[in-house]
Amino acid sequence: MKKAFLAIFPALVMAVALAAPVFAGVAVYNGKIEETVSPGKTYTYTMTVQNSADSPADFGVEVDGYGTSANQDFVMLSAANDTSPESAREMLTVTPTNFHLEANAMQDLTVTATIPPGTGAGGRYAIVFIHTIAASGQQVATVSAMAARVCLTISGNSIDTSTQVTAVDPITAADNNTAGVLVTVNDNGNYYVKPQVEATLMDGSKTIATGSIDTGWPIIPGYSRQYQVNFTGNGTIPAGKYQVAVNVKDGAGNLLTQGTYPVQFTSKQVLQTTTTASGAAAGASTITVVEKSGNAINWTIIVVAVIGGIIVIVLLVLVLQKRKTS
Repeated sequence: MKKAFLAIFPALVMAVALAAPVFAGVAVYNGKIEETVSPGKTYTYTMTVQNSADSPADFGVEVDGYGTSANQDFVMLSAANDTSPESAREMLTVTPTNFHLEANAMQDLTVTATIPPGTGAGGRYAIVFIHTIAASGQQVATVSAMAARVCLTISGNSIDTSTQVTAVDPITAADNNTAGVLVTVNDNGNYYVKPQVEATLMDGSKTIATGSIDTGWPIIPGYSRQYQVNFTGNGTIPAGKYQVAVNVKDGAGNLLTQGTYPVQFTSKQVLQTTTTASGAAAGASTITVVEKSGNAINWTIIVVAVIGGIIVIVLLVLVLQKRKTS
């Protein structure tokens, strides 16, 4: 049995190796620009891209418009769709826009921001989109990408951080009836906000439970974002009608807006013993900015592939055992 297993072991190792695909990887250092700038001046910033895969790759870079949606931290906008007066897309250039990197090699990108004279105060926004390029003629390819956000603050006295809570709804698809609400926040001003959302569940004047989240990605002016706030505590909340008091604060803790909203739970809700924050009911963005470093690798596929390889090994061992006994 031992000799037979040793004889087929190289083949098993090869099977596991073939079952685990190799993914192209992108790492971006300094992948976030949040700076205060002045009209009539030019600024330069440096991002560094690394090919974190184990094979060479070609890369492309472009500047896109920056928006958000109810369940996404950002939405990249083409020139035709990037119509916001707060867009920074036309203020930015990036060099180089195409380059080749060997495995683990790095390339500096120069991001130049040219602020036209007379630009009004407020925020200006764009996305620097960095991605691999599929080889010519390749029928099946995995494209990895990173999105680096650019948030420029134009100096002046007309900074407006007005926000509004436009909806508070119960979570309708929560696991195990987890008690919580979906709070939709709209940026009505001319400047981005990174909201801290606090929610207090009340039955009349009685406080039933509380919850909060501290978001990471900003909301861009003119856009809305939905945040899931789970209530913490012990026990359950009966079905019924309640009120939710909501406070929205900025990153410094300053109150932006507040209000009380009716909510109805149609079934018993379970309080969480620890807080689980979510940017939206639909989950995280499919493309993520890396502010220090990171790899765009699908770990789920890798884990499934490794498990599949282990199952192959076990099955082959069982077959050999059966042959020996027979």
